[in-house]
Amino acid sequence: MSAAGREVPLGRRATRRALAAALALLFAGCAALPGSAPPPAAPAPPAPAAKAPPAPAVAAPKPAAPLTPEGIAARIAELEAARKKGRDVDPDGKLALELALLYIHPDNRAPDHVKALAAMRDYLALSPPASRDPLIPHIAGLLEDIDKLGRITRDGRAREKDLAATVQGLEQRVAAADQRDAAAKKREQELLAQVKTLQQQIEQLQKLDLEIERRRRSVK
Repeated sequence: MSAAGREVPLGRRATRRALAAALALLFAGCAALPGSAPPPAAPAPPAPAAKAPPAPAVAAPKPAAPLTPEGIAARIAELEAARKKGRDVDPDGKLALELALLYIHPDNRAPDHVKALAAMRDYLALSPPASRDPLIPHIAGLLEDIDKLGRITRDGRAREKDLAATVQGLEQRVAAADQRDAAAKKREQELLAQVKTLQQQIEQLQKLDLEIERRRRSVK
């Protein structure tokens, strides 16, 4: 696990719930993602001398529209294309962080925790620790937990598949042995029937030989 001092990994569902809660907190205060509210405008300068006309009131900026699933998909494609140009495009990992968060955004219709973890690892490798939001290491740790639990699940399924194949092989061997035993028994029965037939034929030949001998004597 990448985050030092974290507890034993939670269950996969509990880890996903914890990740969702951490993301909600991060998105609530993070202005780096597209669709989040921009920072508040700087306060208006103090009014000049009494004789000067008052400064016009500055209207508060309107918050940006929330992210849509389509907007998330488009932004992910844009970031992926930009990052393919090389590390120079993202020297401090900000694009990697945005990409990681978009991959697990609650409104993403096709979340990808594997790609999110890869992008998050890139961000942690590029960004100075002092510049990171306090929630980022926690989110990174949760992504590591999800990846670890996913690998455990995949390994369990692979072992289950191997075990099923072994059992199937044993069943086939038993069935083949039964078939061999049945074939051997059938062959034995056929040989026994042939022996009985030969015995009957020998008896008939013996009777015929006796009859021939009797007739030969009667002719004399």
